[in-house]
Amino acid sequence: MTFEQPFLDLRDKANPDILRVIAVGTPAVVENYVMVQYQIGYAEPFEWSKPLPTVNPGEVMRILTKRVSIG
Repeated sequence: MTFEQPFLDLRDKANPDILRVIAVGTPAVVENYVMVQYQIGYAEPFEWSKPLPTVNPGEVMRILTKRVSIG
């Protein structure tokens, strides 16, 4: 049996102000990281993707896409 994961389409209009942060680890570690980013005022938990499985057992990833000003 093969397990196919859907591709995550991160394409969008060309924009140099897009930043993607990817947190990968056990569900507890990733959730803790998301909450720390919330506590320091960087990102709300709902701004992150839902936990997505990786190819490693017991590991997930969450992705945050933010527009940032570099000027």
